[in-house]
Amino acid sequence: MAFAFPDLKRPQYPSSPEVLLSALAWSVVPRAPGHNETGLIYQRKESRAKRGVTIEQTMPRGQGLEAFRASLQSNGWTAVTGGDLPKVVAEAAVDAMLGVKPPKGVGYASSAIGLAGALLQDPIGGLATKNPPNFANLLNTMHALGGSAEGQTAASRWFDVARYYSATRELKALEDALAGTTLKNFLREGVWPPNSPQVAKASVPEPAPSWWQASVVSAGVGTPFSWFHSSWNRLCSPEWYTILPPRRWAGWAVCVLRNAIGFTFLWEANFFLELARGIADHERDPTTVARWALSPTRPLVPYQRGGIAQMDVMPSIRRLLTQGLACRKAIIEAAGELSDEPNDLASLVEALRTANPKSIKTALGGGGDKGGLPNLIETVRYSLLARSALDTPDHHALLKVVSRNYTHVAPAPEWIVVMSAMAATGPSDAVRLGDVQRSLEDIGFKPRIDFLLGELERAGLCASASDGDEGIEINLGFGRK
Repeated sequence: MAFAFPDLKRPQYPSSPEVLLSALAWSVVPRAPGHNETGLIYQRKESRAKRGVTIEQTMPRGQGLEAFRASLQSNGWTAVTGGDLPKVVAEAAVDAMLGVKPPKGVGYASSAIGLAGALLQDPIGGLATKNPPNFANLLNTMHALGGSAEGQTAASRWFDVARYYSATRELKALEDALAGTTLKNFLREGVWPPNSPQVAKASVPEPAPSWWQASVVSAGVGTPFSWFHSSWNRLCSPEWYTILPPRRWAGWAVCVLRNAIGFTFLWEANFFLELARGIADHERDPTTVARWALSPTRPLVPYQRGGIAQMDVMPSIRRLLTQGLACRKAIIEAAGELSDEPNDLASLVEALRTANPKSIKTALGGGGDKGGLPNLIETVRYSLLARSALDTPDHHALLKVVSRNYTHVAPAPEWIVVMSAMAATGPSDAVRLGDVQRSLEDIGFKPRIDFLLGELERAGLCASASDGDEGIEINLGFGRK
């Protein structure tokens, strides 16, 4: 049996980040038979899709808007003056559900609040492709690699939150109106409202390698997986979802998902690159090689001060992904040819040094198979990059484009709020600058104290500094116990 590595489905990033939440949603809510190949997008922007791809707009318009208005009225929405609910109210509700408006793509997604709100688009509609990546499987696998799942997946935890919001007085009528009109043909008969997640077989997480539990999870090694696991469980806990409004919760959830995906594939590239370097360099201790592969010694997204060109992070990101992808393919191929399966990473390094495959040296030298590289670079870049129109700004991005040609680390206002909150055990618990720094080190960002402090001060989150620097308290704005 060949040595196994974390099995992460190859990525492709959707134009609208909300599609990531929608992928989780459609993995636990059954689709009506005969509609699995029809893509959904909330607001259609381009009239033509790729050959063989059918995409339907779910935003109520025309006769659909009148049916939606009538359904809202029958579900309890009333006019203040009495009589029929005005059409303008239904139009306002429809417009309010719009999410981020990326400059490119087949259309715009909804903000993905609640159950029905997240079902208003899917990966086929979001990417305008017949065979999109299985985002639900990818996210569930990432979550499982981060720690004990206790029978829960990233999708099932999302479902608990979405069901809670959908049952609230403010959203229930809206959810039932959407399910009874624009989503009616796509939901399996009798499925609404869903009471429990019905997990699609294709979304079940891939099993972790045999060595992963002892070498990573039990050893407490910080990785993007452990960050995603703890952050997602935290955000999906009653402590958080009962205090956050549904739209803000959905925005925070998308922020966690896109950062997890972006940093996961940067981590994977660095993992295989460090392994390849350690295999080629016989002077390095195999245990040290394994440790550096699992825990990057350098920031995965480098940040430095300087001129516009010096602060551009894309050259180093592109270089890491290019080298890492070639090394990944070379190492997986070489490991599959070993006669005996090593029991951990250090043993793998020793075994491949003995085998001495040329493909690993070729990959380190800039050669090797780089199939899928454009999609990989695009996934990482657009996961972290601000992508929106002026009327719907992206408040959750880490990177932004400067002067058209350069990509800088420039956190949007809500990014540092979400990252700080995910370093806290609860909304009312104390969280300090050092907690946020350590949390971001797990994901691979490794920011300097002065950078973090500047972002926190800009967001107005610094409360006090009893012992300075790491001890600076952060005020999340939810009150203290």
